[in-house]
Amino acid sequence: MKKIFTAFLFISALIAAWLFRTPMMNLLGWFGNREAVVHSIQQLGLWGPVVIFILLVLQVFLAFIPGQALMVACGYVYGFWVGFLLSWFSLFVGGQAAFFLARRYGRPFAERWISPDVLSKWDKAASGQGIGFFALSLVLPIFPNDAMCYVAGLGKIHPRRFTIANSLGRGLACFFTSAAGAFGSQLGWQGWLAIAIAIVLVCLGWLVVKNLNPKFLIA
Repeated sequence: MKKIFTAFLFISALIAAWLFRTPMMNLLGWFGNREAVVHSIQQLGLWGPVVIFILLVLQVFLAFIPGQALMVACGYVYGFWVGFLLSWFSLFVGGQAAFFLARRYGRPFAERWISPDVLSKWDKAASGQGIGFFALSLVLPIFPNDAMCYVAGLGKIHPRRFTIANSLGRGLACFFTSAAGAFGSQLGWQGWLAIAIAIVLVCLGWLVVKNLNPKFLIA
């Protein structure tokens, strides 16, 4: 019975995808157009923050939603501080949801949203790591940022420690993207240099803490 129900859902999804293929393609095109995203958010008025919140939470689960573009749009439309707080809170909620759902339902749930190969690769890299590692994994582009929430949920890091890492990591990421959206070219090369230096200092700080207090990085 369960297999029949699963097959029914799969066939229904294929039929729906075919019937709504045109609006779905238009939606994907909209996500890839920064100007269109900004214009649409401005048109939403008071509903804009609600829509952004929902989209940024969903992008932790749906890879085709461009979180970075939405985060920059937040800063552009609402200014630095409001854009920062809105994107930070949204991504924090999404990350927490992914973490706790992966911990509750295990690898089968995580593999519905993240490639099994990606999970296996980063499982090994994250083994025995803690706050510092996961905070940086949510900021630096060398990591699959959203996937690391699932990796943490499948690992041994304590929920309280991941909450701290999620808050710090998402905060740093949203700080940079909100600044890019709010100020853009106004920052000049000096501003972007300061941001680059800040990123380097964060990495160096992580290495210092790792050497002085290994418990900070251990689950």
